[in-house]
Amino acid sequence: MIRDNIKTTAYFDEWIDYDQGVIQQIQDELASNSLSPYGRVQAAYDLAKKILDRVIMRYSRGDRLTDFRDDLESLLAVREQLKLLCDALPPGEQKNRFQYERLSFDNYLDFFWWLSLAACLGMGEAHLSRVIALIDNAGQDALIDRIAAKLGDHQRAVSNELVFPKQYALLLQALDAPSQEQSNLVKKFLDSWYKGNKNLAAWYDNHKGEDTGYVGYWCFEAALVVKLFGIDDSSFRTHPHYPADIVHNT
Repeated sequence: MIRDNIKTTAYFDEWIDYDQGVIQQIQDELASNSLSPYGRVQAAYDLAKKILDRVIMRYSRGDRLTDFRDDLESLLAVREQLKLLCDALPPGEQKNRFQYERLSFDNYLDFFWWLSLAACLGMGEAHLSRVIALIDNAGQDALIDRIAAKLGDHQRAVSNELVFPKQYALLLQALDAPSQEQSNLVKKFLDSWYKGNKNLAAWYDNHKGEDTGYVGYWCFEAALVVKLFGIDDSSFRTHPHYPADIVHNT
């Protein structure tokens, strides 16, 4: 049964099929060696974005969670390829990798969603270690650092600051709050999450068009915090932005 409450199954069928064609085209370009070194970096980044979008659209469509494993393995492989391609850039072009690796708002969300899906869907310790290493940015953001440490990166430098405090202070507070307050903090975070993306996330309000790249509005970062820190989600399990199925594996 479809999980998204905005678009139809037919919408997701069409765009998942379309993006699969785009994914294949990018893969063919990378295999052809016809691109410049920086062109290959751009292509690998675009490919990773498309694969992540595909996973989210499949979640929105209502696909079985066990069917996502191949896509998540592919996403990890492409992200590792992107890292190698960045490492291979000429010295004068090394500065160009910054836009793909820094904690910009879009990258922050992509990193968080990727890690959330991999962790909640049980991709395994070795897989998660590789994801965390690629996300990197250790000591830059308290929330990502705390979660990475919880997932096994015990040597990680942990920041006391958030890169996006206005958007994520409530979720960070939930990590250390008394158990009876944790649920309230996560619910407040979910209630403000969508509006908090206005003027920051490229996908904000893109459900209003048919050709705007809508994949669903899911707060996967809340799901990861709930799963890792054992927070009771009964008071917000049906929240329209909460992907409860990845927490409860249904």
